[in-house]
Amino acid sequence: MELKHWLFERLKAEARGFGLEILEDLSSADRPWGGFLRFSENCLQRFYEAYWKDTEVPRFDTGLRLDPKILLVAPGKRLSLQYHHRRSEHWRVIDGPVKIEIGPDGSSLESLVFNTGEIIRIPCGAWHRLTGLQGWGRIAEIWQSVDPSFPSDEDDIVRVEDDFGRVR
Repeated sequence: MELKHWLFERLKAEARGFGLEILEDLSSADRPWGGFLRFSENCLQRFYEAYWKDTEVPRFDTGLRLDPKILLVAPGKRLSLQYHHRRSEHWRVIDGPVKIEIGPDGSSLESLVFNTGEIIRIPCGAWHRLTGLQGWGRIAEIWQSVDPSFPSDEDDIVRVEDDFGRVR
């Protein structure tokens, strides 16, 4: 069994064990960098308990939609350099280290390495990119939509640079 497939099967079993409902499974999709699982907002408390225990997380009473995900990024692969108009993101490194480039725009990106347990806050509009280092990186991500009447979705990605030809 291919390592990527095995890692996702293990992650899905772990998620089921925590009582998380998988809404979107992009583990077998054509994501050369890895993939992700997105969970129901209804199981957000269980997601917090599983992956954000003893940390400050976005609050339930904000009135803004919160979408929990787990990202897996392969060693040496990177997601597109991107930003979003309708969401901020909160990341906790579950398996690291990983490298993250982040900044208000392309001319002021800072490249930082984050280890297991560390948290990254990505404000709405900030440019960012995740890169796997020596092992598979795993990130517990929470999208926080900034407009309750127009929640963020996968179409809210503005790709500036991409290793896999996905810039529009």
